[in-house]
Amino acid sequence: MSFSFGQQKPNILWLVCEDQSLFFSAYGDSNAFTPSINELVEKSTVYDNCFTTSPVCSPSRSSLITGIYPTTIGTHQMRTYKKNSSHKINKNNGLPYFSPFPNKTFKFFTEYLRLNGYYCTNNSKEDYNMQTSPLAWDESSKTAHWKNRGKNQPFFAVFNFYNTHESNLWNRKEISNSEINEIILPPIFPNNKVIKQDFYTNYRNIEMFDAEIEKLISELKKDNLYDNTIIFLFSDHGGPFPRYKRSIYDTGIKCPLIIKWLGGQKTKRNEQMISFIDFAPTLLDITGIEVPHDIDGISFYNRDKRKFIYAATDRFDESISKRRCVRNKEFKLIRNFDTLNPLYKSVNYRTQMASMKLLDSLNHEGSLNNYFEKWYNHVVPEYELYEIKKDKYETKNIFYDKKYVDVKNQLVEELNKWINDSPYGNMSEEEMYEEMFQEGKTHLLNQPKIKKVKNGVIINHNNVNSSVGWKNNTDQSWRIYNENEIIKTNDCFEVIVFKPGYEILIKNVDLKLL
Repeated sequence: MSFSFGQQKPNILWLVCEDQSLFFSAYGDSNAFTPSINELVEKSTVYDNCFTTSPVCSPSRSSLITGIYPTTIGTHQMRTYKKNSSHKINKNNGLPYFSPFPNKTFKFFTEYLRLNGYYCTNNSKEDYNMQTSPLAWDESSKTAHWKNRGKNQPFFAVFNFYNTHESNLWNRKEISNSEINEIILPPIFPNNKVIKQDFYTNYRNIEMFDAEIEKLISELKKDNLYDNTIIFLFSDHGGPFPRYKRSIYDTGIKCPLIIKWLGGQKTKRNEQMISFIDFAPTLLDITGIEVPHDIDGISFYNRDKRKFIYAATDRFDESISKRRCVRNKEFKLIRNFDTLNPLYKSVNYRTQMASMKLLDSLNHEGSLNNYFEKWYNHVVPEYELYEIKKDKYETKNIFYDKKYVDVKNQLVEELNKWINDSPYGNMSEEEMYEEMFQEGKTHLLNQPKIKKVKNGVIINHNNVNSSVGWKNNTDQSWRIYNENEIIKTNDCFEVIVFKPGYEILIKNVDLKLL
């Protein structure tokens, strides 16, 4: 493949932190010293209404890489897939680990970028709750970098940062009373030293993230790429604390999003509604690539078409919390499918956090504050409705207030339509697995046929909506194959065919034998 862009197409860089809500100066929280991010903000647009589709990592990332809702393709339950664990039993649900075999066909959106000349790198987390397409990345490793691309080749580079992950709160350092007193907790939390220390630690982790940002942006500038690079800075979902991560409230699904566009700010602030499923079509739109019809998302590049966002929670490790929500700029509706138990669900992984241990202890003693006492001990109604601008932390349910009957009816209709349109959103995991893998059936792809022609080789893969690639034995990564393309290969090369839910097919080809 030859490239002649000469930087005519923009480079795109994703800077992705983990487990963070709006704990940044750009959003009015100055508890973390982030000079690098603040400098980026000066040339960027800050988005105030960006939402993930799921408040936990792998389902959330599945929507980023596909532009499709997790409930549409079956990636919404946490850890149904585990690499190299096919047919092993998942102790959390009693089912084999599996990569979904959805009814809807789709591709990882980076395949479209690669097909159109982009060098795509991922450093280094692949966590999509399904098998990664072997054709998604030119490089996916701890050393993956835009520096390895071809001359004048545009790039899309993802850098994932673990500094701010929930687990980095567990081994915290003791801090002074003066430092603790500087922390003002959200009003839903008990005003307690233990919780304040976790928040303090989180802010220090954000500062480590900021230092990593400085290094990468310095590299961009050193390579004379900064001006021609669009930069996205965002989190994979909401913050690491109880009632944040794994929660469908805004604390769990509302994410920071800062974008440096080419030429600087479009506007300083932007309030349009953005879902994670919109990232993929936006990048394709930016780069002049036609957006496939199978993508659920809407490009927000020079557009403001989204009226509602939707999100879902389901199983988190060993605990199930099935909830669905719809939100516009003013109101949020939540539907709870378990109305016999409290919102609190025990998650063993989370109990390693000091704040979680404290809340469990206070609950045992009967000395929780009003909010968390209800979180632990009160069953929930089927529906919750919140006026977001007046009730930031969603504590006053107005669903039964006659004043909001029209809003309620509209959002109930919107939410139920979305739920009913989600192929797997109403299924149990058992039902979903049985539908996808009836009688333990393994899904196999057809063998491709290789045809020699005058100027090279044509691959007839004979698999509808599949991804096809090839490489010589000297290649480090798979090349994307475009249908009916004539390619020049060595006498011996490999062909790969990939389709979500199917076994990967690799065919060794010797042209001398054809």
